[in-house]
Amino acid sequence: MQASRITLTTLAVIFISSIAISFSAAALPQAPIKDVVSLKDACKQIAVEDQLPESEVGSFLLDCVNDQLTEMGYERVTSLD
Repeated sequence: MQASRITLTTLAVIFISSIAISFSAAALPQAPIKDVVSLKDACKQIAVEDQLPESEVGSFLLDCVNDQLTEMGYERVTSLD
């Protein structure tokens, strides 16, 4: 009986958390294109300075841009194309 209660509580917490995360992600505004392009250029410069291998640059740029967008209060992007 105790394990069943813990399982139900855990599932309820996960469900509520996922709803909260979905709501907060949807509530963020999209960044203007010019800001995304500017961040991408700045991140490219970092990649060059850090001499990242070409195979790692794409994922680095996406992570770098999304980190900055998050700090600025904007929605993350899924692609930089």
